[in-house]
Amino acid sequence: MKRKVNGFTLIELVVVISIIGLIVSTATPQVLRTIRDAQKRADSQTARHIAYAFLMWQEESGKSLSEIIPDANFHKIDSDQIGGASGFRLSKYITGSLPRPRLNKNYYFYYKYESLVLKIYAGDDSNRWELFPEFDKNYK
Repeated sequence: MKRKVNGFTLIELVVVISIIGLIVSTATPQVLRTIRDAQKRADSQTARHIAYAFLMWQEESGKSLSEIIPDANFHKIDSDQIGGASGFRLSKYITGSLPRPRLNKNYYFYYKYESLVLKIYAGDDSNRWELFPEFDKNYK
């Protein structure tokens, strides 16, 4: 009497595992690229919200941005208080905790006011990329 064997042969298993490996190796870079692009878009939107917070404060207080940003230097957003004692609290206009870029957890947002234009950047102490009003395509 012959016995019927159930299951897959070793060759069938190797072929299936190879096909799955090929699919994963081709899909992974695209998935990672999509995640990175989404993080860049999120940082751009957060920069826009920060800029709108400045503009809403300006509208509500009737003061000029030059009163809380006296120079054209970069100012790091590392606390809730913007512009010292005469400025405003960012949390009044943006919900949640202190905004941080999503693309790189070591980055901070920066603001700069020059030639009557408020610009929001993301980066570290050595590299910064403009996110608002113009988005720097080289942001990484």
